[in-house]
Amino acid sequence: MSGPVIEALAGSPDLAARYAAFRDAAHDALGPELVEAVRGAVAEVHGAPVEHAPGVAPEAVLAFARRMVFEHTAITDEEAAAVASELGEPGLVALSVVAALADAECRARAIDLPGLASA
Repeated sequence: MSGPVIEALAGSPDLAARYAAFRDAAHDALGPELVEAVRGAVAEVHGAPVEHAPGVAPEAVLAFARRMVFEHTAITDEEAAAVASELGEPGLVALSVVAALADAECRARAIDLPGLASA
């Protein structure tokens, strides 16, 4: 998988590989269907039209992912506990990473980070 962050890191292959390994480990922890649902929820917050596959992710998980974009400091212990009860503690950590990186990818795309990096 590529994306604007990996593309922007093209001039630093070691850093790009480390970023990709970190991202892939978080993705592996959640599984491809849940990762796509989370990435879609985050993209939707950024204004991208997204089709939802029903039943792929519990609503508590998607709500958490959406809040990570602009309200991460307002996520309550109860919201985190609801996600942990769905995914377990390691899943909660992986979800946080996947949502944060999906947010970074959306923001990098919006400012054309690859173009800025190569300028």
